[in-house]
This record gives sequence, C-alpha cells and structure tokens, in this order.
Amino acid sequence: MVSGAVDKMPGFDHELYPFTGIWREVNGFRMHVLDEGQGDTVLMLHGNPTWSFFFRNLVLGLRGAHRVIVPDQIGCGLSDKPDEKAYEYTLSRRVDDLAALIDQLDVRGRITLLLHDWGGMIGMAYAAKYPEKIGRLVLLNTAAFPLPKGKRLPRSLWLCRETPLGELIIRDTGLFTSILARWAVCKPMAQRVREAYLWPYRLPEERTALLRFVLDIPLRPGDPSYDLVSDVAAKLPHFNGLPILILWGEKDFVFDHHFLREWQRLLPDAEVHRFPNAGHYVLEDAGTEILPLIEDFFERRPGHA
Repeated sequence: MVSGAVDKMPGFDHELYPFTGIWREVNGFRMHVLDEGQGDTVLMLHGNPTWSFFFRNLVLGLRGAHRVIVPDQIGCGLSDKPDEKAYEYTLSRRVDDLAALIDQLDVRGRITLLLHDWGGMIGMAYAAKYPEKIGRLVLLNTAAFPLPKGKRLPRSLWLCRETPLGELIIRDTGLFTSILARWAVCKPMAQRVREAYLWPYRLPEERTALLRFVLDIPLRPGDPSYDLVSDVAAKLPHFNGLPILILWGEKDFVFDHHFLREWQRLLPDAEVHRFPNAGHYVLEDAGTEILPLIEDFFERRPGHA
C-alpha cells in the first residue's frame, strides 16, 4: 500500500480535497482510493467524467460515523490511466476490479452502496453478483438497466458514441469534460471547483477511460455490456427489501424522468427525494440538502449487521 497527499500534486487546489488517499494494486494497475473514518462501510462509486472529487463533501460529512471508501475507477482521477491495449475498458472488468478492491480492503459487514452515473452500473452489477454483501442503496442520477422505453440517447452522447467525432470531442480536445462541467449543473461552479474536476484529465492520454465509458454504453443487443446490464436489471427487484434512498436532480440532461420512473418501477419501496433545480452533478447543486437526508436515512434505516 502506498499513500500520498494531494497537496504534493502541482497545480491542484488541495483545500477542496483535503484527503490523504491510498493506492492499491488491483488486477495489475494502481487504483487510488479514499478510505476515511470507521464504522459501517459506505462505498461511493463515481461515473464519467468525474472522479472521487465528486463525493468530497459527503466524505467529510459522513466519515465521523462511517467508514467511507471512494475509489477512482481505473483510467480516472488519480488512478493509473492505461491505454486500450493494456486494459479492457468494459463494465465486466470494472466489476472484477471492484470485487478485488473490496477483498483487499478487508471490508466487514454489509456495505452501503452510494452510486452516481456509471457507478450505478458498476455497483449494481457487483451487488447482483454478491447480494449477501449489500446492506443499503443510495442512488444519485444513475442507471443499472438499458435505456428505458421512450428514452433516446441525447444527441450529444450519440455524436460521441456513434460517430468518429467522439474521439475528437472526448479524448483529443477534452471538450467533453469542460462542457460537462457547465452543462451538468444548474448553479455555475466556482472556477476552482471546475478546474479540480478537470485536473486529472488535462492531457489526451489521460482521457482514454472517458471515451471508453461512452463507447461502452449498452444501447442494443450485441453491445459488449448489454447482456450483463440486462441480467442486472432482471435482478434489481430482489433488492426491494433493502433500505433504498433515491436522490434525483430533475434537470439532468441524460438521467431524466424516464430513468427515475424505471427505478421506481423496479424498486417501488424506495424512498425518493427530487431536486427540481439540480442537474446531473446533483451534489454540486443540492449537496447541502442531500447530506442531511443521507444522515437521517442512515439513522432511520440501518443496514443489516
């Protein structure tokens, strides 16, 4: 295990991210992980194109009463960023990485999964494989099923996934990350916050994972991750007996009301809170409201011992 302080990284505003992370070797690559506090485990999984920075305020708020674990997916954040020849950027590989990390960290008891964006696919695929390890679910603008009926992929993502422009927009120029830092919120981010989101993805070779996430979106049968996601979706109703909290930004241009409605269909007993003035980066727009809701939910609905 190697640890290192973010304040040693030139150009990064470490005051926004006051953690000393650890690095663990996971299936041949170094994964950066925040492992803060003690108590029952809350595992937070980010999506694309974010990193553990997205959860920074939840980590600070919850680590006094919980063990909070937040990995950067391989290719993201402060983790290794291998090229496509060295690493298979697929959902199944990410689930394997997560399982290996959890085993290494010696997690005791049942886990609360707190999931956003692609973190929902990864986390729920892990949960479907190891349901006995899961105690609670907290879902933030995410999915663990194919596109809901009546929902089309937004044109911006369609251009990135279905045309040669994707490599230019996402990897070559970095427009994807910079545009998302503006489109994904309703309240404009402070410049220092926006720069922190972009900091791990300054060079084209640091943006391979962001491209591969988009190319791995399971749209139709035959797509590499479609069968796995469909299998996970079929198993989601089995989690209906767990404490489940859904926190939803209603102005998300991707994970909109179609996705929320599908979650409610599959998990009808979930507790739902909507935020009408929050976008995809729901913690940036509504984080001060969300933290006390999560704390209250954890107090009222303890996970299984």
